[in-house]
Amino acid sequence: MAFCGERAMSFLKKIAFTRCAGTPQEQRAAEIICEELRALDLKPEIEEFDLLAYSDDEGLVEVLEPYQARYEASVLGLSGTTPAEGIEAPLKYVETGQPEYLHDVRGAVILASEGGGFKGFEKAKQEGVAGRIFIGGAGRDTPNIAMNRSIRDKLGTLPTVYVKYEDALEMIKNGAQRVRLTVLQNEEWSKSRNVVVDIPGTYEPNETIVVGAHFDSVYKNQGAHDNGAGAATIMELARHFAQNPPRRTLRFIWFGAEEMGLMGSWAHVEKQKERTNNYIFMVNVDVAGGIIGNNSASVMGSDKLVSYLDVMGSEFGRGLRVRQSIYSGDCIPLGYEGIPSVTFSRGGGATAYLHTPGDTIEHIDADHLALLGDMVLEFTERITNSGKFPFDKEIPERIKKDIRDYMEKGGRMPEDKKAK
Repeated sequence: MAFCGERAMSFLKKIAFTRCAGTPQEQRAAEIICEELRALDLKPEIEEFDLLAYSDDEGLVEVLEPYQARYEASVLGLSGTTPAEGIEAPLKYVETGQPEYLHDVRGAVILASEGGGFKGFEKAKQEGVAGRIFIGGAGRDTPNIAMNRSIRDKLGTLPTVYVKYEDALEMIKNGAQRVRLTVLQNEEWSKSRNVVVDIPGTYEPNETIVVGAHFDSVYKNQGAHDNGAGAATIMELARHFAQNPPRRTLRFIWFGAEEMGLMGSWAHVEKQKERTNNYIFMVNVDVAGGIIGNNSASVMGSDKLVSYLDVMGSEFGRGLRVRQSIYSGDCIPLGYEGIPSVTFSRGGGATAYLHTPGDTIEHIDADHLALLGDMVLEFTERITNSGKFPFDKEIPERIKKDIRDYMEKGGRMPEDKKAK
């Protein structure tokens, strides 16, 4: 049994184009996935869901006082727009953008290294902030990402852009006091979709293991590591199990709109309750393939699972950093439904370019797709074909709390809904 890195790389090349959720390009990527699955004699289904998409964005920050400068900026998708001529306002640097920093900011444009999550945005709205400028990572392009839809739905919009770290540093050191902020973007309702295919179990068909990876990218971004390589990894697993029928049912899901706030996985668990009743576990792959990097596994499950993966990593002798923690990905909605998971990923190296135009296929090769893919396949093979499923369907209370905190930060959790 071996993971074929060359085939995975060949598939990755087919989808290595911008696949932003709600666009024709995302739909084309879904069609390519379906074509590949049909060639394996599998019968994929498409789960569509509504999505607010954006396009044609333009961002600009102009310092007006005490010096003059223009800084190109990337727009935070769905954050709103300004008049075409922009808005003029005082500029105030507020460190991390957390609520405790947001005082004396009414009518100002704030400059922050982070967004402050739901509470930071709520406080900014309450205090009458006119707009926001977030600071990108040092030495990196600015990200092309979207606002979390759950926060927007609850609190509305506030025009926001990202500027380069070096430009922000110049603004702060030179005492920028007044700016003109321009944020332009078009919004329209569209469709995103998940691709779902089952490989029925031969002995325990009512016990279903989900094997998932999102296939969308952020705006203006090839998304080779994140997550074209993950989508290619689970395609290679689907090929293997199509030829080697598993003891338990495997449900492969290529999730759409993960980059818009896990929209595809939320749509799946909310609209397909009858399909999730038999889920006992999830194997998730998010970020993979880097020539330079390191392998990790984030466990949202029992201590026994952590130990199991730690031993397996030692057996492979390739390095697998195992931690018991939540992972910001499509495992979150399933975890909220009580379904334990492990997310395999490969970080380091060019993953510093995630969510920027630098996330390209030139940083990935077949050997390093297989480096992680071999372990993902071996783990999935073991648990799928075990005589008795080796782990209880449980999530530690600490991880459950972290899931709820994550959801609250993203504005997702209803205030009156108790945790499961």
